[in-house]
Amino acid sequence: MKMRNVALSIVAFGVVGAIAGASFVGGFAVGRPDVQAVDYPQKVVDKLLGWSSLRVRVTPDQYKTQYDSIFLLLGGEIGTVPVERSGTGGGLTSFGEAILLITHEGRFFAARSASDIKELPIEAPQNGLAAYRQAAESERFKHFTHDFGKFRYNDILYYRSDVGHGLAVSYTEFLENQACYGTAIAVLTLDPDVRSVEQISAREEDWDVVYRTRPCLPLKEQWRAIEGHMAGGRIAFRAPATIYLGSGDYNWDGVYAPQAIAQRPDMPYGKVIAINLATRQARIVSLGHRNMQGIVFDRNGQLWVVEHGPRGGDELNRVVEGKNYGWPEEVLGTMYSTLPWPNTLSYGRHTTFTAPTFAWLPSVAISSLTLIEGFDASWDGDLLMATLMRQSLYRIRIRDNRVMFAERIPIGKRIRYAHQHTDGRLVLWTDDKNLIFLTVTQRNVAAKFLQDLIAKAGYDDDQRRRVEQALAVCMECHTFEHGGDANGPNLASIFNRPIARSDFGNYSDALKGHGGRWTREELMAFLNDPAAYAPGTVMPDPEIDDPFVLSALIDLMEGLGKIAGVPK
Repeated sequence: MKMRNVALSIVAFGVVGAIAGASFVGGFAVGRPDVQAVDYPQKVVDKLLGWSSLRVRVTPDQYKTQYDSIFLLLGGEIGTVPVERSGTGGGLTSFGEAILLITHEGRFFAARSASDIKELPIEAPQNGLAAYRQAAESERFKHFTHDFGKFRYNDILYYRSDVGHGLAVSYTEFLENQACYGTAIAVLTLDPDVRSVEQISAREEDWDVVYRTRPCLPLKEQWRAIEGHMAGGRIAFRAPATIYLGSGDYNWDGVYAPQAIAQRPDMPYGKVIAINLATRQARIVSLGHRNMQGIVFDRNGQLWVVEHGPRGGDELNRVVEGKNYGWPEEVLGTMYSTLPWPNTLSYGRHTTFTAPTFAWLPSVAISSLTLIEGFDASWDGDLLMATLMRQSLYRIRIRDNRVMFAERIPIGKRIRYAHQHTDGRLVLWTDDKNLIFLTVTQRNVAAKFLQDLIAKAGYDDDQRRRVEQALAVCMECHTFEHGGDANGPNLASIFNRPIARSDFGNYSDALKGHGGRWTREELMAFLNDPAAYAPGTVMPDPEIDDPFVLSALIDLMEGLGKIAGVPK
């Protein structure tokens, strides 16, 4: 049998451990790492090889909630939150054993798992939305463009220190008597005996506003009246008594508004602001920011923010007191029209003001930033950034104040917020109103399934070696674990799947135009001669001339496909 060092585009399972002799752990359950086994459908075992016991077991639904990273495989439990008003936003914090969520509309939910989510009797501080709606209908403002879905509550945090403990929320606030808006931070001081979210109830007047951006901003006739999605509004706490606010510029940048304000020292917009809860005094820490959607202290006490650029130039910035980060006079992006940003001082270079530690070009649409500790040794100490447009997490390793890497972990949803709970779990809040609880789970579950199939198939030593060698070649470009593609398409459920119809983005036109499904006959024809099957395909000939090996590989694909489920 001849075999080149190329991967089969159909049978590439990625079974490094199964083929190379790595040890495997048999248990797997999404969101429950203490559970050691759940059942594979027995009919798969019976139909393929006819034996009645299997050590590695996993259900189809659980198999589909995996998210792959370089060092870890993450299992996810997904729950849904009943949000009523249109729009997106909100934030997460931990309180005792519960995750506390504030939605963009100002409702509070406690969650302990995907199946344990309940609304709390907590009213948010008054944000003036009703007054803004009324103003928007007035003769003065009705010709302006209004987007109430972007008028929102932006973040929540639980703080505990020598000055007490409580909840803090940040939000965009409309002031009726002045017909203007800005960012506010309000705190709900809790009794020292309060230890769980079930003990909390509050009316809107129970909140104490500790900070407001002043002066407040007038409604804009240009673009949108209130650009609430440009408020920033993410907050972080540093003991003993300081809240740090990433205050966005609400698109007052001289392009989408009559003037730019991020560089003005008399305007608290486009700034990092420190608010002392004990004295109610605030100071500007840094300036020249746009729309900070993440703010966090690392394990060394260094403050980091991530912020949106325009078209390109999303930034990670190490915040140093007194530094100017350039917006809107310097940016690594362009206008959305692709024209240069007006009056930039160093087009595409960022050499005048403090440059970002890292920038994403093209933009990924960052949405939050958190520190990882106590999750896994390979991740601890890293920053975890969530994104909207890229629908991914980014694990950021920082060493000597520079980014060593930013690993992308596809999730497949617009992630509004990522937070690490006190019990170590990662919790994601998505724009489709899901809470996703992530834990480390066992890798190579399907590889173990294939390993057991091969072991029970009754092959002699030579046959087994030949099948394992074929699989080892496949794994160089593909993965068979559900949850993402490698250099080739994910093949966890290839059997009977529509041809070239998956999330993989690099199918050849020849294969995309072929039609049909990957049946046994189609797989055999393709693998025997890919170029003849789909002229113009980018899949090279695997040169597996052994009919026994091809048949065995397709047997394994059929078994794996049935446990993963077949896409429609």
